Amino acid sequence: MRNIKILSSALISFLTILILLNFVGAANFSVIELISYSLLIGGAGLLYNSFIKSNKGGIFTGSFLFLAGIVLAVDTTFTIWNPARMIFPSIFLISGISLLFVYLSDIKKIILFILSLLLLIAGIFYLLERMNFKFLIFTEAIVEIFLRFWFIIILIALTILIITRKDE
Repeated sequence: MRNIKILSSALISFLTILILLNFVGAANFSVIELISYSLLIGGAGLLYNSFIKSNKGGIFTGSFLFLAGIVLAVDTTFTIWNPARMIFPSIFLISGISLLFVYLSDIKKIILFILSLLLLIAGIFYLLERMNFKFLIFTEAIVEIFLRFWFIIILIALTILIITRKDE
């Protein structure tokens, strides 16, 4: 519970700083970008905290929030001609990856692994068959995402470091 309070305080502080930077004109973030940053940092912190404590609900929720933040960040960064077509594959892929994280916390529950694989296959099939998926464009987009969001990756690492230091 103490780590959740620390994570909440860090997230509120981060949002306050971003809103102040936006207000004084030092940065220009849209509301969707602020939400995606919040989901990225909060989801990563919750995932890490829950993974340490083997809280399966927290692991699923944290990874789902983190991955949803990635989807929002991609949507705000790139021009997607039909974003409604992203909803179903995103739900399948995010749920599959989240269940995979839950399975990794307790590898005795093979049913979680099977459900994870089914959801991942459904999401990948949907991407490959219906969305005209091109691997080269995908890899270029991943590189652009890392170049654009490098500071969020550092903030996530710092949040995890703060939570780890408070446990010791």
